[in-house]
Amino acid sequence: KKHQNQEDVQKLLIFRDIEHWREELLVIKEEVSFFKTLLKKQKHSEKEQESVKKLILKLDAKQLENNAFISKLTNYTVKLQGINECDNLECETFYLNDYIEFKFLMESFLSQYRKLKKNMISKINKELKKTDSI
Repeated sequence: KKHQNQEDVQKLLIFRDIEHWREELLVIKEEVSFFKTLLKKQKHSEKEQESVKKLILKLDAKQLENNAFISKLTNYTVKLQGINECDNLECETFYLNDYIEFKFLMESFLSQYRKLKKNMISKINKELKKTDSI
């Protein structure tokens, strides 16, 4: 909006990112649970059972990591409230630099998860196609 200064716009974008990340992490929580249940319920050949076990272990690890990120995001949101008290550029720069570091960590985690998710979907889809041809 025209009446907002650059600092206000930056704060709005930061808090929008935080809300987006929160939604992503909650979706990941549901997806990981879904993938684990689906993998466990599918019938796998003996040859594939070992790779499925490894995928489930990866999902377990990602679930723990996701829970940690949910907690980190909650703590970060509380910490970031301090930006509203800033009255000089040095203070705002501190919070913006902190935001950039946190954003890098969050986007790295989300990227890793998307790769695992792609692997999961591919594996499940492959299994579903096998059952269709029987």
